[in-house]
Amino acid sequence: MTSTCSRTRTRASVLFWPLPPVFVLVPAALILVLTLADTWSQLSWRALDWVYLSAEVGTRARLPVVVAAGAAALVGARFTRPGLVFAQRWQPRVERDVPWRHCAVVTGWCLTAYLVGLFPLTLAVAAYGAGVPDLTAIAGALTGFAALTLFGYLCGVTLRGPLAVPVAVGLVFLLASLPLVSDAWSALSLQPPVSPSLGTRESTAVGPYRIGFFLLLAVALAWTVAALLRTPRRFSAGYGLAVAAVAVAVVLPHLRPFPLLAHAGNGTEVCSERAGVRYCVHEGHRDELTTIADLATPVFAAYGLADAAPDEVRDLSLAESDGEIVRKSRKGTLWVGVPPGWEPEQEVPSPAAEWLVPDVFRCGSGGVASLAADAPPEARRAAVLADLRAWLITRAHEDGPVDDGVFAGAAPERVREWIRRNPERLSTCDVNPGELPWRT
Repeated sequence: MTSTCSRTRTRASVLFWPLPPVFVLVPAALILVLTLADTWSQLSWRALDWVYLSAEVGTRARLPVVVAAGAAALVGARFTRPGLVFAQRWQPRVERDVPWRHCAVVTGWCLTAYLVGLFPLTLAVAAYGAGVPDLTAIAGALTGFAALTLFGYLCGVTLRGPLAVPVAVGLVFLLASLPLVSDAWSALSLQPPVSPSLGTRESTAVGPYRIGFFLLLAVALAWTVAALLRTPRRFSAGYGLAVAAVAVAVVLPHLRPFPLLAHAGNGTEVCSERAGVRYCVHEGHRDELTTIADLATPVFAAYGLADAAPDEVRDLSLAESDGEIVRKSRKGTLWVGVPPGWEPEQEVPSPAAEWLVPDVFRCGSGGVASLAADAPPEARRAAVLADLRAWLITRAHEDGPVDDGVFAGAAPERVREWIRRNPERLSTCDVNPGELPWRT
């Protein structure tokens, strides 16, 4: 019995050696909790797809990688101090084997905990099954996770004290957040500032560049750790070339920033027709087609002018280029975005109403809309357009009266009749609140 328990403990210790289990189990548990908490609300999202999940592997790693870097810094500071009997610089075991084993154990446990935390979201996406995974984006995120964890270990080796942990945490958080400050950092960090979804993808250059940069960074960091723990400290020509290569790789995206996203242009459309308007969505969004038609049709019907409605309402995921979006918009196509987690009850009626009602800036009020008695005439006319847009949006949800604005208490039939009689005045914003028939 004693022999069996000893073998079990020996096998378990291989997963942690040469670190005490608490140094990896605590950060791994924290990363697991953070990841689950960060992704739990997404499990019930609409329109999830594999392209979005591939980008989220990097996006959701922003806080977990900070925890991993802090844990690696603590290990580096605690177990490579010169005062420790087993960590003297003249001892060969600290040159490569033990430090690299430290990094492997911390990175392995923290990265595994992160991937386990993403597993429920992966199952939710697999149930929907739209699109295909972007393996380049996933590989870049995981490589970056490992490289930034190694950076935290370097902070511990360099500072050799408790200060290493907050320094590593702060620096890694800064590095992971830089894409939010400037797009040029996207090729050098875990994720772009915006996540692609079905119909879009990361540009061809960003993903491979990110992988190459993090691999190069990891090599330079590992080389630096080995050099700092060696006696005497020796930095070879190869090390100098690695550091120079990292510096060049950091500068290049700032000289000519990479485009972040591109249209995939590889989706098959699914279409239907309702009241003379054609509705088309990406095949991965076929479950949303009926919802879009159900929410947009009442808005167009409430306006009452068939010629004012678009010829087609089209899923933005079907666009093959920005030029196609502009070109088809001019020819009668209303584009509707269907991103993961979207709320169609809010995101379909609004663009439908905006298609029908002129922009309030046409009224000459600088976008200001007000019904106040002392408001200038331009602002009062703009208020009519703003309230008309709000009234049309409510038609998608229920057909009852509006409680406020210039359309409060107006019967839908009277509003449609007024619109039929005044299409030119509406288009030029030549409408005054006092002239509305249900207010006189």
